[in-house]
Amino acid sequence: MRISKILKSNNGSSLVLVSALTIIIVALTVSLRIAAGMIMSSANKQLNQDQAYELAVSLGNSLESRIINPDANTGAAAGLELIDGDQLVDMSDFDGLPKSNVTAEVKKDGTDRYVLTVTSKVGSASYIWKGIYKGSAAKGYKKCLE
Repeated sequence: MRISKILKSNNGSSLVLVSALTIIIVALTVSLRIAAGMIMSSANKQLNQDQAYELAVSLGNSLESRIINPDANTGAAAGLELIDGDQLVDMSDFDGLPKSNVTAEVKKDGTDRYVLTVTSKVGSASYIWKGIYKGSAAKGYKKCLE
């Protein structure tokens, strides 16, 4: 029998057919909603990772320019002094960034090597930027590759 005949007849099969089609449509709608939610969740995680990366790299590059070339940026005679255990920056709650904070700390590594570590967190994502410098505030600092 053709579907139109089945739907026009009073055999009760039309009710079964309409019910089956309704169940299929509802199931597809629910599965599309779940898939869209998972895609949006993944996109939000990626956005938080990108924002954490930008926050750490931006602050790290800014501090590095003040350490290596102080006069080019600020006109200061001396650069930023690196002191073991010093926390240069501790900021949190940036506009538009959920649960965000960034810190910059200095640790001494050897006799005249310093490691600047910038850690940023946005939401559940985090990123760590590191810079290694050799020298002193009096002589000036040079960036080390390792």
